[in-house]
Amino acid sequence: MTTPAAKPRVLIVGLGMIGASFAKALCLSQAATVIGLDAQPGVADKARAMGIVDEAVSFPDLNTTFDAVILAVPVLAMGPVLTQLKPWLRADTVISDVGSVKGAVVDAARGALGVLPAGFVPGHPIAGAERSGLAAAKSDLFDHHLLILTPLPTSSAEAVQLLTRLWQSVGADVVTMSVSRHDEVLAATSHLPHLLAFSLVDTLARESENREIFRYAAGGFRDFTRIAASDPTMWHDVFLSNREATLNILRRFQSDLNVLANAIEHREGATLKSVFGRAKSARDYFTEILSSRQRHTDDIRKNLIAAPVRAGLAGAVAVPGDRSISHRAVILAALAEGQSEIRGFGNGHDNRTTLEALRKLGVCIEADDAGCVQVTGVGRRGLKAADSPLYMGNSATSMRLMAGVLSAQSFSSELIGDASLSQRPMDRIQQPLQSMGARIDLSPRKTAPIVIHPAEALKPLDYKMPMASAQVKTALLFAGLCSGVSMRLQEAGPSRNHTEVLLARLGCPVHAEAGVIELASTPQWAGFQCDVPGDFSLAAVHLAAASLVPGSEVTLSGVGVNPSRVGLLDVMGRMGARIEQTNNRDLGGEPVADLQVNYAPLVATEGAADVSGLLIDEYPLLFVLATQAEGVSRFSGVRELRYKETDRLKTMVEGLTTLGADIELKGDAVIIRGRNDQPLDGGIVDCGGDHRVALAYVVAAQTALRPVIIRNSGRVLGAYPDFAEHALALGYSVTVED
Repeated sequence: MTTPAAKPRVLIVGLGMIGASFAKALCLSQAATVIGLDAQPGVADKARAMGIVDEAVSFPDLNTTFDAVILAVPVLAMGPVLTQLKPWLRADTVISDVGSVKGAVVDAARGALGVLPAGFVPGHPIAGAERSGLAAAKSDLFDHHLLILTPLPTSSAEAVQLLTRLWQSVGADVVTMSVSRHDEVLAATSHLPHLLAFSLVDTLARESENREIFRYAAGGFRDFTRIAASDPTMWHDVFLSNREATLNILRRFQSDLNVLANAIEHREGATLKSVFGRAKSARDYFTEILSSRQRHTDDIRKNLIAAPVRAGLAGAVAVPGDRSISHRAVILAALAEGQSEIRGFGNGHDNRTTLEALRKLGVCIEADDAGCVQVTGVGRRGLKAADSPLYMGNSATSMRLMAGVLSAQSFSSELIGDASLSQRPMDRIQQPLQSMGARIDLSPRKTAPIVIHPAEALKPLDYKMPMASAQVKTALLFAGLCSGVSMRLQEAGPSRNHTEVLLARLGCPVHAEAGVIELASTPQWAGFQCDVPGDFSLAAVHLAAASLVPGSEVTLSGVGVNPSRVGLLDVMGRMGARIEQTNNRDLGGEPVADLQVNYAPLVATEGAADVSGLLIDEYPLLFVLATQAEGVSRFSGVRELRYKETDRLKTMVEGLTTLGADIELKGDAVIIRGRNDQPLDGGIVDCGGDHRVALAYVVAAQTALRPVIIRNSGRVLGAYPDFAEHALALGYSVTVED
């Protein structure tokens, strides 16, 4: 296999619609040299003439070398093709495919090659179209569609990494799962719908009225039967290859159809409403998943253009509800017994992800546009198994917290996420949960997907956390709550304590002191009411911007000022910022205040590792402030920033350097030489889809010499939906560009 820095040579066997689309997209991305091979004479040469492949070859003499081969041929042809390719395969050749049945592909490879090589990693893109052949190739076919890799115990990490890079280069979101799980999932979500569509069209075509019936078919018939136009030969292979899984789901569907037929026959309206209601909820959840992927598309296509502000920022806004508290409150409400009401619930996409996951687990939740969420709790052991993997989008909080909850349940669960979330470390929750007796599988890279198996009763836990992480701490506490066991957690440093505050309010036996959290065996809790304060991390954007722009005076009302969240206030105070807390009050155990900020010249400061947990999300803003402060600022112990939505250390250093800042990274420390007498320049920066980095660049632009174009920043509008409105009210100059 080539080194990561080299450009791999990829042989694509089969230049039908899928193979040709992958070849075309790979050529355009310039991530590899693409070699085309097709059994039909002249097809590969035509693909080269059309620019779909770089080189064309044919059997029996390939006369070329390649680092990876992708088999884009029918499933039943995989074995014969691998047998033909065997003389040209090296020990380190990466081998994958695009077939929709993985068990059959593994069997074919074993039959053709004998021992499965380390480079063999089956794959399947969840993308397609009704047209077929070379002429149907689409370079954007895989944009923001899932690509499922199914690594085997024999598969090497290097092979998985190369395939991940190749598929991500053509826009796919790469996830992994086992071979058996893949075939079960695809039988339900793809194979069965195609079987039904073929069958329905065939049934109606054989009616006594024959094809005349199609004249009266409306749009619903067209939408439902669209996939019956797919290639019959391909689907013949699929159904015979995935026979057992397809039969299992088909028989379950036949049983459910009988239930509906009986309900109609006996006028059982309640049964029909129940089935239709569950179906609508499931369909809405599916739509939410598709919307999440569309929002990811927006991240790629949308830029923010932030221009300098010549007059001061002024006005008053109330930022959305705190995201961290919203996650925790709705999960605890779902696990309570009885009704709960959460007011001021965060309106960002991550919080909605948690809502949808809980709905899919059988919790009834009603939410309005004003941020009021009504939850009918099912108890800590009343969740029901989801009928498909829980999609967590980009929300690491949703994934880690729900993993803690689900590790104590009596059913299996699978949690998946988008491409960004699928790269974030999950072994930090796997290890302590497994020490409690939980059964959790991760990908070979110790990332999502997370597969949780039913376990015996979990055991008490005494655990010293290796890093300061509120997410890990909360995942463990939730596992303890759901299983009814005690635990003692020793924190590595301070982190957000919203979970402890909520648990104490609910009467749970939790005690936190001197970095040690103790939770005794907890009885079931009842429903509750909760008011969520404004999100300090979102308010911090305006605190930073107003501190930099001369003449600014901004008020942010109802902001949560929990001491475990407001480390930025202390650091900005040392830098000379003018921020005043007024109208201090308590909101369900959380301290809340109005924050008024005025422009003030800033001086350099130092931040140590012992406070990083108190301002982990605000470091990008702090780096921007330091560029305009007098003197040299140094921030140490910030290595954890590498494991956020992006590598925030690398992204911020590169971006601020582009804008003219004097900033360098030394080990786990960032050193910034302030230039308060000289503003930053403008330019083009890339936030990598990280909304906190994007907002930091917006702040940097407020006093820059020229506008700053922030690429891949569409997630800002998902994480802070009111941002455009608030920016306009306060006097920012920010526009969104597709």
